[in-house]
Formats: sequence, structure tokens, C-alpha cells
Amino acid sequence: MISIFIGSIFSSVILISSGLIFIKFFFGKKLINIDPWIAGIYGFITLGFFSLILNFFFPINKFIGTLFLLFSTVIFFFYFYNFKKKTELALIIIFVSVFTLIFITSANINRPDAGLYHLPFISILQENKIMLGLTNLHYRLGHTSIFQYISAIYNNYFFKIEFLNLPLASLFPLFIVFLFKKINEAFKTKNEVKIISIFFIIIFSFYSFSRYSNFGNDAPASIFFFILIISILNIKDIKHLKLNKFYNIAIISIFLITLKPSMLVVLPLPILLFLINKKKFEILKHKNSLICLVLIFSWILKNSLISGCLIFPLKETCLSNLSYYNGSVVDIASNEAEAWSKGFPDSVKKMNFVEYNSDFNWINTWFENHFNKVKEKLFPLLIFIIIFLTKNIINRSFYKNFSFQNIVNNKSVIMIIIFSFYCSIFWFLKFPVYRLGMSFLATLIIFTFIAIFISKHKTLYSRKIYITIIGVGLVLITIKNLNRIIDNYDLVYNNSPWPKIYSMNDNGSNFEKVFKKVSNGNGNFVYYYSGGQECMYSKSPCSNYYKKDLKRKKDNGYTIFYLNK
Repeated sequence: MISIFIGSIFSSVILISSGLIFIKFFFGKKLINIDPWIAGIYGFITLGFFSLILNFFFPINKFIGTLFLLFSTVIFFFYFYNFKKKTELALIIIFVSVFTLIFITSANINRPDAGLYHLPFISILQENKIMLGLTNLHYRLGHTSIFQYISAIYNNYFFKIEFLNLPLASLFPLFIVFLFKKINEAFKTKNEVKIISIFFIIIFSFYSFSRYSNFGNDAPASIFFFILIISILNIKDIKHLKLNKFYNIAIISIFLITLKPSMLVVLPLPILLFLINKKKFEILKHKNSLICLVLIFSWILKNSLISGCLIFPLKETCLSNLSYYNGSVVDIASNEAEAWSKGFPDSVKKMNFVEYNSDFNWINTWFENHFNKVKEKLFPLLIFIIIFLTKNIINRSFYKNFSFQNIVNNKSVIMIIIFSFYCSIFWFLKFPVYRLGMSFLATLIIFTFIAIFISKHKTLYSRKIYITIIGVGLVLITIKNLNRIIDNYDLVYNNSPWPKIYSMNDNGSNFEKVFKKVSNGNGNFVYYYSGGQECMYSKSPCSNYYKKDLKRKKDNGYTIFYLNK
């Protein structure tokens, strides 16, 4: 646990330092004027894109990870020495580190997705520069998130390889600090809409993101969607939107797309804000526009190199003339993913993926299975909102003061409702599994109630009420996770305190495995075959599928996987 705690401190240092560099370069702020809790959030964006671009030319190995750790540490100490609010910064580091320790020690990585392609992809990144045609090895490698790139750069000579678990574990506590600071700002400006909306997001986050092993690639996307929503709350005049506010929304939107392909749904937002904005020329000539284009192009280029598609698995974006392109892999990835999200395994109808996805053949199965999950997860939020707003609902003055004009006048709230409704519709039609749409649905519920019942912007309760509820929530989460540690300490955590990266079995061993080598007809190594079990963090490249027709070659120093056609 000591090593986890020390690692958690350095994780905070890396994230804050990385964010400082990005904010200074992107927004032009002096280092000592940047809030550390903002820097920590932007640290994920910095690490993600830095690792992504670096991997075009180098493996993200221990040497690079160590250099980045040392560089981040130097930047942080310079920042800490010059930062006026040293106590506040120290408290943030302690809170994030302690909560990361509790969060990560109470869970094992045992989600199938982690073993199937998250951890194997991290291993690939750390041992190789970008590999072309990687989806021919395993189609799920085309679904990987930029978060795997963030994890990869945590590989260094000072810590165990399990250190790669830390950025995911650090995200939730940093997000809580971010929300707490944002609600504190709202109290100072007496902005009731911001207070209530951030408060409800905090409550939803407490019971949705309180368990590390449930994160995967989905939770980070949902968390950054909420960060995007809070950024939209700062918009007062769309036509004359300040450049920094526009670029803040733009960069978060781009990052969201790289976190989860389903988040492509947010792309119209920055485009629409650009089209409406009166400062189009200023935006076009600004250096940040070029940076945004480079970052999104880097992700598109990565997609095209590993899969042959600009946006995997969208077949309309695929380049069929590439030697490693495999249309059947794209079809499987696209049709299977959509069918599974619509409840295909629970269907009693005998049909293939394409048939099931067509003509709403999936709707009855979805309602009988997935809809219950949606109700189960969102019902607590709905009940809490209703109870909390009871004071305003039953207050007679509400009916006297209520008017649709008050709702319409709050442009940022209306924009969020329309935006989240559009995202929710897209989610329902294409990938209606709860974990992929929970942030859309929660946002829609929260802001719809706010629009109706907070029309006059009157303070519902004192600041103490809000802080007390948030404090109780943090205590409950802490107790919940500590209980997991205590209950399982002798059984699991005493021998394996870190989340496991080599085993899917809670009680099994956690040692590196070397699987069977698969060679081509000439005896040349192609990949490791795991015998049908999850590859986990093993030697790369690894797949749980046996690919007898898979070939491997080198071209200008780059590995290419292709099928013998």
C-alpha cells in the first residue's frame, strides 16, 4: 500500500505538471496563475495526445516513461515553489493521492474488456511503435481509447509495471476536486443554476463512478462529457463567444472523441459554435485552431493505420485500397458492437447481426432487458432531484413566478437540454446500452428539472446544506471502498494489493504469462496466441483468436499485419 500511495502522489504530480504545460501553451496563461485542479484535468488531455503522437515514431517504453516522470517532477517543484496557495495545492495532492489509494486498493481489474484488448494494447504500445493493420490481429484493437496511451506512458524504471493502473484511478478524485471547486465558484457568484446542476452531477458521480473496476473506457468518457457540460454553462453570448471558452469546448470535444468512438456525437457542438460565432476570422487564424486540427488528424491517422478506416468501424470512412484493410473485420466490429448494445444475446429471435439491427427488430428485446438497467441506474438520481427540489415544487410562489420566458432566457441551459437530448436520441438509435449513454441521460434529466423549477434563480438552501451532503457522500464512498479492502484483505489484497494485470481470476496468481508463438509458413514469428483466454498484460502482440491466415511483414521499420488473400 505504501508503494501505491507514493505512486498516487507521483500520478498527481504527472497529471498536474502535464496540464500546466498544455494550459500555458494553449491558453497563454502564466504557470503560477493556473489552478492546479484545472491543470490536473487537462493533464489527461496532454498525456493522451503526447503519447499518441510519440507512438507514431517510438514505442512508449520505460525510458520514455522515466524521462517524462523526471521532467514532470521538475516542472511541478518549480510550480509549487512559485505558487502562492501552497497549502491548497498540498491538500489537493493529499486528497487525490489518498482517494486514489483507497479507490485502487479496493478493486481488481477483472472486466473482460481489460483482458481482451485494453491491457494487450497497452503492452503493444510499450513494446512497439504504431503497428499497421492491427485490427487483423483482433478487431477490438480498433476500439481502443486514448486512455490506453495515457496508461502506457506511466511505464518507468522507478515503479512496478502495475503503475499503469494509476491514471484511471486518479481520474475520479481529480474530477471530484474539479466539481467541488466549480461549485465553490458558483457560490461566490451566486449562480443558482450552476450550483444546482454541479451539485446534481456530483451526486450522480458518487454512485456511478465509485468503483474502480467498473471504469473501463466508458467512465472517463462520461466524466469528460460532464466537464464539457459545465464548460457550456459558462456561455453567455454564443455569437460573441470568447476565444478561450470556444477552444476549451473544442479541445474537450476532440478529447471525448478519442476516449470513446460513440462520443463522435459531440463533434457538431464546436462546429456549430464556430458557425454561429461572429469571430470566425479570429478563430481561423489563431494557432489553437491548427493545434486542434493536428490533434484530431493524429487520431484519424492512427485509426487509418491500425484499421484502414478514418473512423473505425464506420465503413464509409474506410480506405479499401490499403494492403492491410480487411472489410470483414470492419463488418464484424460494426454490426456486432451495435447488436450487442441492443441486447442481441438476450434475443429469442433467430437472425444475424444485420437483421437484428434493422427495422427496430431489437426494440422489444432492448425494452425487456436494457431498459430495466436504465431505470434502475437513473431512478435514484430522479428521486433525489425531486426530493431536493420539493421546496421549490410545493412553494406557491413557484406557480406565480413560473414562465416559459424565464426558461428561454437561460440560453446555456436550453443549449444543454437540446444538446443532451440530441445525444440521447443518437445513443438510443445506435448503441443503447446504459454505460454508453448514462452521461447523456443524466444531463438531460438534471437540466430539464432545473429549467422548469429553478426559473427565478432563488437560493434553495444554504451553502452548509450542499457541503454537508457532499461531505456525507464522500464519507459513504470511502467507507464502501474500505469495507471492500477489509473484507478481502487476507483473500486477495494481502498478496496482490495492485489491480491485477496478468490474471482475470480474483483468487488466482498474478504473474506474467508467455503464450504460444504463432509463426507463418517460413517459421517467422507473427503473434502470441493465448489459447482462447484473455491475453491480459502479456508479451505483445497477443490475441485470443487463432489466425492461421494472418501474416506479418516489415516495411520501412513499421510492422504490418495482413491477411493472406
